[in-house]
Amino acid sequence: MKLWSYPTFKENHKRSLVKAIVWRIMGVAILAIITYAFTGSLFATSLITVLHHGVFVFGYYVQDRFWLRIKWLDGSKWKSFARIFLYEIVAANIVLGIISFAVTGSLQQMTTITLTYTLNKYWIFYAYDYVWSKIKWQTESLSIPM
Repeated sequence: MKLWSYPTFKENHKRSLVKAIVWRIMGVAILAIITYAFTGSLFATSLITVLHHGVFVFGYYVQDRFWLRIKWLDGSKWKSFARIFLYEIVAANIVLGIISFAVTGSLQQMTTITLTYTLNKYWIFYAYDYVWSKIKWQTESLSIPM
């Protein structure tokens, strides 16, 4: 028995937009908490958080629409892991690392902020996908052969 598989329904643009906005709000809060914990500076926290999420404000929407086109992973939990890897691990680490270093000037703070944020977002992203797989709002059923 499968505990969870990627949804077998088609999402519309409104659903992707709402998912992107909610994800971004969560990301802002998580990054702000982590950044402040390591820098103790409201200025650095604000600057890093605003710059990072400014870059990714449309990133989630774009990647969500991209992954909806990848049909060969439909029905597989590996689709979420692939999404997490490319979006949260690769893209987010590079962008956050550059921004954190530019703001703090410290390799140690850059590393701790980036790794802590990424490791926490990894499991949160998977849980977020799981929750949205159970919400049928703004979807259409698909018939995918299993």
